[in-house]
Amino acid sequence: MRKKYRDLKRKGNVIVFPTTINRLLTDGMNYLKNENYEEARDKLYQVLSYEPENAAALGAYAYSLFELGDYEEALDVCRELLKVGPIHYLETMELYISILMQVREYKEAEQMIEILIEEKVLPEERLEQFRQLRDLNERIVSNAPIEKVAASSYALDHFLTLAPVDQERLIMNLPLASYKPMKNYLIKIVEHPNVDLLTKTYILFMLHQEKVAGTVHIQKFHFEGSFSIAALPDPINNKRLNKVKQHLENALLQDPTRLEMVLEVFERHIYLLYPFQWEDYEPLEVAEAYLSYLELLFTGEETFSGDENLTNLIITAEQWFEWRNG
Repeated sequence: MRKKYRDLKRKGNVIVFPTTINRLLTDGMNYLKNENYEEARDKLYQVLSYEPENAAALGAYAYSLFELGDYEEALDVCRELLKVGPIHYLETMELYISILMQVREYKEAEQMIEILIEEKVLPEERLEQFRQLRDLNERIVSNAPIEKVAASSYALDHFLTLAPVDQERLIMNLPLASYKPMKNYLIKIVEHPNVDLLTKTYILFMLHQEKVAGTVHIQKFHFEGSFSIAALPDPINNKRLNKVKQHLENALLQDPTRLEMVLEVFERHIYLLYPFQWEDYEPLEVAEAYLSYLELLFTGEETFSGDENLTNLIITAEQWFEWRNG
């Protein structure tokens, strides 16, 4: 049986060849890259049985545990990694804060986010991501449990009569303890095509956060699909979305003002379109479409030569925000 990380002991005087550790680490990283998290976890565990303070193995091991839903163990590993000194500090802090929110350590999560923002250790292009983490955390904390919920307020017929901002407010006021009992109401709401799109996103976040079992069928713009609530994608630690951001950062490395603008638009659309993540397009094509949209704003000229549906989606999404914000 695999022990917990905190139970690992050094191997004493046992001789372990460096090539053995390197092979295990390489195998673990490859499994992680291919999203085979169980195999990655097991290989990285073996590395840590020989080198408990191997920062690369600790970081990858924590991420594997997080993806497998073993949040308590992932939290232990992350804390140890922060003591040792992570190789990728900001990525580690993102993971640490995400885990804290999963185990409902909201106060510590808020403290970590505030420290990062106040100490100005975040690059401009990462500020928005951490601010959104903080906002989500604050929304969760603000939902103080109450004993009774007026279920009739969440009946679909009534819910559809509310303005978008009132739909969002009603959902945000729902106590955490009510998500499982209110499951059927919430699924009906999130599946209806006329419900506010950001309200849908928040419901999906919270159903996943509260480990509500079930499947949902979601429609947003031209996207439509069914999702297991337990397997909903992570909008923060997401390989595909991070590739898009990396392309944007590379393209605008010398223009931080435009980079900040395009990342703000892209981040906004991540939450609007969630759980859809531009699956029909390659990350580079998505990045090029956003860069073209930025050029359109500045010069009035469109430079994107790819699928015009992608450009139209960006414009439609921005028009949606203008409509919602009045």
